[in-house]
Amino acid sequence: MKTICEKINEKITGSTLWNFYFGGMKAGVLDIETTGLNPERNKFILGCITDDREGQLYQMLAENQMEEGEALDEYMNKVSELDVVVTYNGRHFDIPFIEKRLKKYGYDDVYMPYNLDVYLAVNGYSPIRKLVPNLKQKTLENYMGFWMNREDEISGAESVELYNMYEKTGDGQLERKILLHNNDDVRQLTRLTEVLRKCDFHRAMYGLGFPVNPGNPEASLMNVQKIRIYADCIVASGRQLVRKDRKPVEYRSFPFGEMSAETEFCSADKSFRIRVPVMRRNGIAAADIRALEGLDEEKFMKYPLCEEGFIVVEDKSGLKYREINHLVKEVIRSAV
Repeated sequence: MKTICEKINEKITGSTLWNFYFGGMKAGVLDIETTGLNPERNKFILGCITDDREGQLYQMLAENQMEEGEALDEYMNKVSELDVVVTYNGRHFDIPFIEKRLKKYGYDDVYMPYNLDVYLAVNGYSPIRKLVPNLKQKTLENYMGFWMNREDEISGAESVELYNMYEKTGDGQLERKILLHNNDDVRQLTRLTEVLRKCDFHRAMYGLGFPVNPGNPEASLMNVQKIRIYADCIVASGRQLVRKDRKPVEYRSFPFGEMSAETEFCSADKSFRIRVPVMRRNGIAAADIRALEGLDEEKFMKYPLCEEGFIVVEDKSGLKYREINHLVKEVIRSAV
């Protein structure tokens, strides 16, 4: 098994939108290579992960399929250092593939960072999908003008064929082509985070979920997975992302008065759920910030529809995704 480490200059976008959701978190870009698409019978052969804060790129290569377990273990040591990983279709392929292969080696309930899937953000929350023939990563790279940055000239399928030959021969030239393909995918995806500026990002985070870094440094990262707004409340739920050096939160608060939030954090299944009451009148839904214990009203004063301690979360034009997400984030932070 080989580990390759190199310095990179590419950085994940530092936009205001990025900082709103991921500021202060340790992030990286993730991509893997496998012998096929089915994790039941195919294997992990190469993983690439960056550490955006340190400007490092790491690749873990199984020089033969018997080294899969060792390569996976080394790869997850790096992945587990991060709070956020950026992927391209990673929620449907990379992450489930890794998790299923880890189970083959006896790993269960492994810590996995929050996954920001650029493909899902562009596909569901951007007009770009109507302007390009498909949403393959290379197609999006061309659309964004990053095609000139790519050095490799092979596809994922060709990479598998090259690996089969490499496993038999140990040919250094084949190894370099395989590593370059994987390396370029990650470098290009790092640049491609610029496309998030062209997405309705607050709506994307409402639909796809987002991480919350709690105010308590001993508490785990909270991954909001689902938000729903009802007639009288906002309900958000998700999972606690628990590292080896952290413990899951066990806490429950009951509503006290008409407008207090209800929160529940369960250590047994690492879940959490919060319920924030809202009031409705004349087609407008608003939450009373002053009635929600621990919230700083000043953080919401920048919003046009925040007055006298009330923040509007829905009006006749629709849901206010930015305000809802911010409210959910602050309630979670105040609870833990």
